[in-house]
This record gives sequence, structure tokens and C-alpha cells, in this order.
Amino acid sequence: TVMDSLIDNLDKDKWAEVSVADRGDGYAEYSINRNPKQLDPSTLGFMITDDDGEAKNVTLTATLANKNPLKGVGRAELKLDPDNKNILGIDLNGDCVVLKS
Repeated sequence: TVMDSLIDNLDKDKWAEVSVADRGDGYAEYSINRNPKQLDPSTLGFMITDDDGEAKNVTLTATLANKNPLKGVGRAELKLDPDNKNILGIDLNGDCVVLKS
């Protein structure tokens, strides 16, 4: 079965699909807890862990209603905002999406 692209589960008014070359800087690899909290129909709260074992709670906004683009994903490269609270970009093996600014 072909997995959905990340963008298929995100609000395309808020997110853009980009190439790896255009994704920008500031990504790091994280392990992703597979049981996110549904904060509202279009917002998910994830616990992620970096390679040093430091856990962060981060928010993924503007998903399609009750969809989880990271369903079944154990690791991905994520770009976080300066406060490490919100996911601004996701690179899943070259499938890249960025939150439009």
C-alpha cells in the first residue's frame, strides 16, 4: 500500500509541500511518541525525544480534521519554532512539508 504523503493529512492553506532542497535549515531528527493527544480537531500534541534522550512536548497545527500525518511514524526530521513548542516543518525520508509563514 502506498502511504499518504504528509500533505494529504494537512490543511493545504497552511502547509506547503516542498523539496528537500527547499525545506530550509534547522531540522533535527527526533523519535516520535506514537500516541499523540488530540488537542482539537486540527491540532495534535506529540511527545518527541532527541538523540540525547531529551523529551519535548510539541504541537502540530492545521491538520485535516482528526487526521494524524505522523501516524505510524517512529522517527522523522522536524523543525521546531524557537521555543521548541510548535512543529514548523517535517521531513519524512524526503517527504517534506513546511508551515507557511
